[in-house]
Amino acid sequence: MAAPYDREALRTLLATRTLKRGDFLLVSGKRSRIYFNMKATMMTPEGAAQCARGLLSVLDGLDADYVAGLEMGAVPLLGGIAALSWDVGRPIGAVFVRKAAKAHGTSLMVEGLDDSGGETLQGKHVVLIDDVATSGGSILKAAEQIEAAGGIMKDAIVILDREQGADANLAERGITLHALFTATDLGVTEADKLPLD
Repeated sequence: MAAPYDREALRTLLATRTLKRGDFLLVSGKRSRIYFNMKATMMTPEGAAQCARGLLSVLDGLDADYVAGLEMGAVPLLGGIAALSWDVGRPIGAVFVRKAAKAHGTSLMVEGLDDSGGETLQGKHVVLIDDVATSGGSILKAAEQIEAAGGIMKDAIVILDREQGADANLAERGITLHALFTATDLGVTEADKLPLD
């Protein structure tokens, strides 16, 4: 049996290692006073373990055959969940969605299935995973490919919800967003959320 999830330990790691204040350019093209460098927490031994434990604690209440997410942010989390789920005796498969198909090899968009062995996502319940949700765009990109592969999605889980509309955008697609933490949980204020542009 895996060690229990220590929410406060993970919150402390995120607040000290991940939350950055300054002037940052986001993927959206907007400038922000805050930035969350999730890799600084996810790639530490304690952070990797606590993230996997936290995500699995939410997955316990959901109907999941697989977890899936868009490369690159979701990949370390997906591996951690799959390994931990095996250790605790309730294995959950993991796949990831490429941003673009490789020009060599199998050229698949969804990686991790034994397609030559007949493994598919057809009719399988897939929970989407990501490190951070802002607008939910990365989760929705992954959802498109998972849906095309036949997966059924009702839920997404993130380590951190920036509280900038992801929950509403995902709800429009029938996907409920679950977050281990919100930006507010990490001490982000309304002033921090004001745009720099």
